[in-house]
Amino acid sequence: MTRKSALVGAVAVVLGAVLMLSLAWGLQHAALANPPVLGRTAPRLAIQTAGGDQVRVWELQGKPVVLNFWASWCGPCIEEGGVLADASGARPDVAFVGADNQDTSSGFEAFEQRHPHSYPAGPIVTGSYQAFGVGGLPATFFINPRGIVVASFTGPLDASTLNHYLGLITS
Repeated sequence: MTRKSALVGAVAVVLGAVLMLSLAWGLQHAALANPPVLGRTAPRLAIQTAGGDQVRVWELQGKPVVLNFWASWCGPCIEEGGVLADASGARPDVAFVGADNQDTSSGFEAFEQRHPHSYPAGPIVTGSYQAFGVGGLPATFFINPRGIVVASFTGPLDASTLNHYLGLITS
């Protein structure tokens, strides 16, 4: 085998590997962009607040709901916290719920002391993040008053993006 043909073979192997990784990445992110719950009734999910109250998302039908999956160890979750807090204060017509995801009870409690939520938030006690197709944090689901998930967003929300999605569930 000549040096040139060995080099061409190595380049072909590398390009094939890059192509396969790109395809796998694209398929994974396409699934995240279109979770299986879109257009369907939101799966049953309840959280327990630091005060011990349970908030059952399925009981909030009749009101638009912003359901945000977050965790104490998630930097982007902290980043979007102020945006969600501001919107929850400005939009009493919308129920905001924070579902603490893959966290310890001490992690949740310490987070609430440092960055208290202005809306109900706590660990998931009924249901799961998997039922919503959450693949990364933060992940936010927008549920209309009939209980149908109409949109989702993965990553930290900014005010304009949040307002866009709020328009989908409040109009």
